[in-house]
Amino acid sequence: MSRLSFRARLFIALLVVSALPVAVMTVGVVVALEAVSNTVGGDAVESVGRSAKAMYTSFKSIRGVGIPAETQAAVDHHLVVVDSLVTKTRQMGGLGRLFPVWLRGALILVALGLLALAAGFVRTLSRQLAGPLDEIVDWTGRIRRRQPLPADRSDGGIPEFAVLRGALRDLAQGLDQARVAELEAERLRAFGEVARRVAHEMKNPLTPIRLAVSQLRRTAPPEMHESLEVIAAESARLEAMAREFAELGRLPEGVSAPVDLFELLDDLMRSTLPVAMDRQLDVTGELRPIEGYYDPLRRAFSNLLRNAVEACSGHGKVTVSLRRTADGGQEILLRDTGPGVPEEKRELIFQPYYTDKGDGTGLGLAIVRQTIEQHHGTITVANSPGGGATFLIRFAS
Repeated sequence: MSRLSFRARLFIALLVVSALPVAVMTVGVVVALEAVSNTVGGDAVESVGRSAKAMYTSFKSIRGVGIPAETQAAVDHHLVVVDSLVTKTRQMGGLGRLFPVWLRGALILVALGLLALAAGFVRTLSRQLAGPLDEIVDWTGRIRRRQPLPADRSDGGIPEFAVLRGALRDLAQGLDQARVAELEAERLRAFGEVARRVAHEMKNPLTPIRLAVSQLRRTAPPEMHESLEVIAAESARLEAMAREFAELGRLPEGVSAPVDLFELLDDLMRSTLPVAMDRQLDVTGELRPIEGYYDPLRRAFSNLLRNAVEACSGHGKVTVSLRRTADGGQEILLRDTGPGVPEEKRELIFQPYYTDKGDGTGLGLAIVRQTIEQHHGTITVANSPGGGATFLIRFAS
């Protein structure tokens, strides 16, 4: 036997609750009518009629014995009136016995009408309640199966269910974002593991190469010096690449401490930007130090500033703006006057090993995003209205 749907069970429950008072009221009225019809009737009048006839019979036995004619006429008239009253009472008694039957029928019809109205109301109410609940159950199944949710309804409905649908939609969106973040973190961990192994294998031969170059510089003839400089430069580049590989996927080391982002960025802009570039550092509102790791944050913002210098070819302007957000966090805007970032590349540039530079490793911005996210922040990029790229970094409170 299949189980009734929630809507059917709700309809039956509401119908029983609404029909019970009507049934009790109808039964009560019928019982009251029965009691009244049994206590109020023509028995008393019948008794008076029988008594009058008995008196008249006794009166006839003494009729004419000193009784005036007027008295005899009055007695005869009274007996006629009593007979007429008894006859009419009997007629009314028949109608009186039919009246409760008619009234019970009318009450039953009224009760059936009320039940029909109640059934219609209950059906509408159960549809309004069960429909959204069935929809919510369907939504939870969709969320569990990772299926998209239906579009927003335009018919309104019960406001509380609209709020619940909105909460479920936010929950689904949050779960999707969490799944994406989890997959991205897993992918980054895999990249980091590979990168650390590569870095380890690269560092092993680099140390003897540097020592050999240092010895050859002292003993090699002058015509070999240029080749040795090339070897030294490439070794240094490989060493820098190995350091970047080692940074990918690594958690910050040591104990976190308050980091003043304004002081950090002010120092970096003085030391990183060429003299030929214009610079501007703006602060809006009162900023508080964030809890974090100074060295990884310094490397991340240094990477962003170096990218801005490269984008502007050593000229142009770099503007950094800091402000406090409404939720107590901090927001940093880093703008340059370079060519900007094409829309199709704005997400790719944060992926490990993606680069459009001939000598790039593709790890710089991936490590930047890793560092920002390790400090409970986010980073995005867009093009500035006047040209150039704008990196937006947000740190939570």
